[in-house]
Amino acid sequence: MGIDVEVLTTSGDARECIRAARANMREVKQLLSQPSEANAEECAALLRQVEIQLGCAVAIFKTRGPEPSVEIQSILEALQGEIAVLAQFLAEADKLLAGWLRAISSRQSGYTTEGRAAPLVLLKKVSVEG
Repeated sequence: MGIDVEVLTTSGDARECIRAARANMREVKQLLSQPSEANAEECAALLRQVEIQLGCAVAIFKTRGPEPSVEIQSILEALQGEIAVLAQFLAEADKLLAGWLRAISSRQSGYTTEGRAAPLVLLKKVSVEG
């Protein structure tokens, strides 16, 4: 599966940059609903493109002078909200996975997650070959 990234246009149209960023965000959401290592890599590439596309839109607005329309402002605010939710989701997922890894590592090392020695488990059957 290749990375399907909406690329920036060379027309210098901020609306087109925003449209491409929104399309890439939709793709990120779709990929996150089917977690895999390949999808994680695609999401990372798409999110880098979103960052570039939104930076391009901001640069176009700054060079052209007039404020963006109310419609574009609301689109940008919605996109900003989506990105903030996604960032929070990824940060919390990272914490969760790190906690799981610590718990698994602790148990394999013979300790509880609180750092105490794990209870001994006595075997009822012992087999000795000689």
